[in-house]
Amino acid sequence: MLRQLTCYAPERLQAGMIQLALNQFFQSELSAGELNFMQHKILQIEVSDIGLQFGISLDGCKLKVVLRPLQYNLLLKAELADFVAMISNQADPDTLFFRRRLQMLGDTELGLYCKNLLDSIGPERLPLPVSTSLNWLAQQHAALAQSQLAADQCSENQQHN
Repeated sequence: MLRQLTCYAPERLQAGMIQLALNQFFQSELSAGELNFMQHKILQIEVSDIGLQFGISLDGCKLKVVLRPLQYNLLLKAELADFVAMISNQADPDTLFFRRRLQMLGDTELGLYCKNLLDSIGPERLPLPVSTSLNWLAQQHAALAQSQLAADQCSENQQHN
């Protein structure tokens, strides 16, 4: 369903909603100048399984979002469930990176600044409905992965017999 939304929803609407959410979420950091490391940088987020790509840059004291930017300084690429697991603190970005579930290409120093900033904020700042939804999505993904693993093991056992 989210893939269809990213395909058919107007790009200006998608970019505007993401931009509004990010500016509200990072309002105190923007006011305090804690995102100045993003000046003249573009962080591209790619949610591979739903076909969503957007770039985030700092424009004065506001974050600006552009869908499918032509260039970037850092690319973070993962599936939606992995981003959800990171945001809800159910998975560590380093673990996902070493398991090759999170790809990081480009300016690793920028990536480290972003990771440290997000670690300092934590998921408790998310509005309760968002936090609850993210936790539910992460649990659903974990249950699906576990049932898929069990099905794969069953299939493998049948092949050996």
